[in-house]
Amino acid sequence: MKIKICGLRTPGDINAVNEAMPDYVGFILTDGFKRSVDEETVQFICKLLDPMIQRVGVFVNDDPARIKRLLYNGLIDIVQLHGDEDDEYINELKSGSGSIVKVFKVKEGFDLAKAESSPADMIMFDAGEGSGETFNWDLIKGCKRPFILAGGLGPGNITKACEELKDSGLYAVDMSSSVDIKGHKDPELVMQAVNEAHSIA
Repeated sequence: MKIKICGLRTPGDINAVNEAMPDYVGFILTDGFKRSVDEETVQFICKLLDPMIQRVGVFVNDDPARIKRLLYNGLIDIVQLHGDEDDEYINELKSGSGSIVKVFKVKEGFDLAKAESSPADMIMFDAGEGSGETFNWDLIKGCKRPFILAGGLGPGNITKACEELKDSGLYAVDMSSSVDIKGHKDPELVMQAVNEAHSIA
């Protein structure tokens, strides 16, 4: 099982992931969120990042031209859209380089078919914007395309999520606050999460 550690902001965060080697790391590049980080900081700390780890830029209703520029400049490898971006917006970004992940917030009345038909390269299911809580996984069981699972995941419940969704298209897990201590990535928690995810076939 692949894993993404999100919300990196400091060289210490980079050191934690370099030791554990997740598949992806995420940087919140839209202003106004608890773990938002500016382009200059990402450029600096990514010089320390192991090149085998792919960099994901997380955006919320951001300027498509800015996102394209960051992809073109090589600051990020993958775009994660966490706002109200529609299919037209996604298709505009797909005209450039890099993969596009569209996040769908899952709640009662959630339309799984709409998520499955997204033109994005990959879809992600989450409870909300950094809520740190799980949602009802029954609502996404049977998803016909690969997806990333987020929302309340951390060391100790990754295996359970994979077991419950083993007949669906679960491709990767994503977490942030569950591997933080005082707002920074804890090397031990990151290592536990990565080891648990990577141990699952």
